[in-house]
Amino acid sequence: MAALQNAILPIRFFKIILKSNLHTIKIPNKFTQKCGRGLSNPVFIKPPDGTEWKVHWTNQNGEVWFKKGWKEFVENYSLDHGHLVLFKYEGTSHMDVLILDQTELEIHYPLCDTPQENDNLNQSDDDESSVVVLDEWPHQNAVTQSRPRKKMRCEEATRESTKACLNCPKEARARGLAERFISCNPFFTVFIKHCYLQSKLLIRNLEGYIGNTKDHVTLLFGERSWIVKLLHCNCLGSGWLKFTREVDIQHEDVCIFELICAKNSVFKVHLFRSKS
Repeated sequence: MAALQNAILPIRFFKIILKSNLHTIKIPNKFTQKCGRGLSNPVFIKPPDGTEWKVHWTNQNGEVWFKKGWKEFVENYSLDHGHLVLFKYEGTSHMDVLILDQTELEIHYPLCDTPQENDNLNQSDDDESSVVVLDEWPHQNAVTQSRPRKKMRCEEATRESTKACLNCPKEARARGLAERFISCNPFFTVFIKHCYLQSKLLIRNLEGYIGNTKDHVTLLFGERSWIVKLLHCNCLGSGWLKFTREVDIQHEDVCIFELICAKNSVFKVHLFRSKS
């Protein structure tokens, strides 16, 4: 603890993200010499979005390397060659971090508190993972009741499906799934990230799409249903984590939420697993 006591806190340092440190990264030797003995293992990395990321480190010949948990942190914030991460350490088990992109500006942090058989999707898929931040939703009348329908392949059905899509995923895999999903009902697509399995799921405002019951939604999957708390019309709260556990939703899965009954706020969930 002597090294820690002699260090002047807080200590700040930065790391430039390279292709070589996306899975593991070395902490500066000078920091290790000053604070290495007092550094907890694991350490908790805290970005400004309020999440905490548990990262384990190893000591290799006197050098501290972040390993287990670092890859998940990198993937969640889509870090790539040229990003810069600023660390602030105050002698506790936590490190506050800020992330700058290749333009030297702080990033916009993500919001976070076997494909299933279905008739709505074409067979082809690509292997590229994706993450979604829901874009602005178009204004349209809510659908009041679902009706049985067959897969539609005509140009008219494709146009209706495009109108029904409420968001445009930014990454290739989720975007491809959304483009091939055919429905006349409103739907949105979410690429599942680690933070979505630990906290609430923030979405765009559902006001204008669902009925008078705005404090909860019903999620249908297979023959089961789950009641999930809806907060401020744009956040899935209590019940969401139970749904993810019981359906066994994993990191990098893609979920399409199809609004099949607006009056009662019922969404049918179509799940496409990452390892299919």
